[in-house]
Amino acid sequence: MRSGSVRRRIEALEAVFRPSEGGLWGGWPGRVLLAIVELTLIALFAVWIGRNYLNFDPREVPFGREFMMVIQSNNLWEVARTCGWCALWNGSTSGGYPAAAELFGAPLHPVIAVTTLLWGVINGTKVALIVSLAIAGLAQWWLAHELEVGWLPRVWSALIAVAGGHLAGRMDDGAFTILLSTALASLVIPAVLSVERRGTRRSVVLLGVVLASAILGGQGYMQLGLLALSPALAFLLLDEKLKPKAAWKDMALAGGLAALLAAPFLIPVAHFLPNFAKPLDPSFQSAPPLEVLPLNLVIADTAVYRGSGTLGMIAAPAPYTLFIGWVPVVLAVVGLGAAGGERRRRIFFLAAAVVLVFAIASDPLLKSLVKYIPAVAAIRFPSFTAGLAIPLILGMASFGLHRLLKMDWPKVMLGLQSSAMGGTRGFSLKWALVIPLVFNVRSDAAYAHAWLTILHQGDDVPWIQQTLRTEELEWVSPPFGEHYFIAPAIVSGLKISPGLKPWGWKGRTVPAARLEAIRGPSPADSAVSIGESYGIFVYLRPEVHYAAVVTDTGQEPCSATGAGGRIDVACNASAPGRLVVQENNWSGWRARLDGMPVSLMRGQWLEVEAPAGEHNFEFRYAPWDVPLGLFLMMLGMALCGVMWFGLVPRFRDRAPRRIVENWTRLTGADAPDLEGRVGA
Repeated sequence: MRSGSVRRRIEALEAVFRPSEGGLWGGWPGRVLLAIVELTLIALFAVWIGRNYLNFDPREVPFGREFMMVIQSNNLWEVARTCGWCALWNGSTSGGYPAAAELFGAPLHPVIAVTTLLWGVINGTKVALIVSLAIAGLAQWWLAHELEVGWLPRVWSALIAVAGGHLAGRMDDGAFTILLSTALASLVIPAVLSVERRGTRRSVVLLGVVLASAILGGQGYMQLGLLALSPALAFLLLDEKLKPKAAWKDMALAGGLAALLAAPFLIPVAHFLPNFAKPLDPSFQSAPPLEVLPLNLVIADTAVYRGSGTLGMIAAPAPYTLFIGWVPVVLAVVGLGAAGGERRRRIFFLAAAVVLVFAIASDPLLKSLVKYIPAVAAIRFPSFTAGLAIPLILGMASFGLHRLLKMDWPKVMLGLQSSAMGGTRGFSLKWALVIPLVFNVRSDAAYAHAWLTILHQGDDVPWIQQTLRTEELEWVSPPFGEHYFIAPAIVSGLKISPGLKPWGWKGRTVPAARLEAIRGPSPADSAVSIGESYGIFVYLRPEVHYAAVVTDTGQEPCSATGAGGRIDVACNASAPGRLVVQENNWSGWRARLDGMPVSLMRGQWLEVEAPAGEHNFEFRYAPWDVPLGLFLMMLGMALCGVMWFGLVPRFRDRAPRRIVENWTRLTGADAPDLEGRVGA
């Protein structure tokens, strides 16, 4: 091979590795093409990491004991498919509650809505899991872009984010919404830097949108993490004299947009919040010591997490896995030390945010705060919040890698020299860095794939669904405490009580189940055995009814049909009394008797006066808080549209000519100076 040919091949290879310097990737079209290539690679990597979830057999479900409990609220969209607005009342568990005030799941997030409507609750969540991995990669790529690093640090850090233990490890316990909310919260970090760097209307809109998305992400742990890192914004919002910079107004405006966009969730939650009852843990037994969290960045041995009391952690990997490997940690330290100029503020912001997130995720700070703020005890698993530190660390690592690649490295000389070549060519030793980078991605991918597995539902699940099916709306109970029955039962249309939720309705009892499945003897003297299989016994309580007219002499059962917040009851009472429907009474419920409005009585259940004879009752849930939230959301969307497209300036530029012509034709007078008015 001639030396000239070798030289041309070397130059072509280096052009690929230097996309920012022109060549194939130069100019605006080249940068767009490069971004598309990078994001496509990241998305394909996310699909590959989550490939186990591409099995669309609904009996094959993601691994994790609590998975079926976590996704139960996603059934909102299946109910909406059949009865529309009645889905605003979640009547599937524990006596029912307002569906929009769901804090544990994330049913109102667009990712959940779209995937559930397209593929159903279980298969839709599989798709949402892969989408969440891709979102985490996109967020990391965006953060690296805001730090102005090259293509290799951008792509590499994004791949690590996709495969990081802060996402995949959560599925050991099926904590899907923790994975989702971590990915969504990760988008906020680059959006903040974009506002600080540019301060444009579109950057403000983007920050508002991703903040609203994070609010809708469920659980509350990542939202707590975002709140905890907010003091680090001082590095971005204060100048050298510690005076506020103009960017704080943009961020405040973005926060206002986010509140409007998330109003269909925030308004119902604010309305219902006094009724939440949640277990407390003022001793924070699951919170690890502060010094343990950085160690989890490099610990891949699951035995460490499963060992009871190891390093101050409970025997459960899900709250603690943060594994990304040594390479990102070392590069993050390099990035912190190499920061200079304007990027110093951004790197220091990331570093300070890591410290703050780790602090709120460990026990020392929380044990101090709970003395003054007792409500802090509701943060039972604070270590979940530590997952938000991973995108911050990877951001610093991408900058560290970028600076290393920019250094003047020695070259390996190829020994090719001729007058035609004009000198000796060499290959920089900096590309040897690719070796540990590739091995790190491989180890992270293997670690992640081990968590993202599926398991086959036992035959007892469909048997329970069929055996507990009722002709009307009676409450039933699968084996209590066995999570994998929950979502399938709800998806099949069963109303389960008590069900499984990490919170309860303060001061209220759950309705008694007419059919109960248990592993053991009869739960009550009046219970009648109606079936047994797979070691599970099903009992009937004849005296328990969903709807009945209560009279002085007893109760007369009624027939009830419907779904969610639409309940129709038909009664034929021998004497007047009170119709009691075992559904939680709450603001927004309305009742009608034979088509005429009637007043609901006060009390836990839906109750109205019931005359003797045959009558039809209608109960409809039509809350004021959701329509108000939707109105505010549409207002927020309109404001985002105005800011994004610059409608007023565009009108100022376009409108006057035709308006001036029409004005002159109709009046014969000179037209007003419309351009000046709109411009002012």
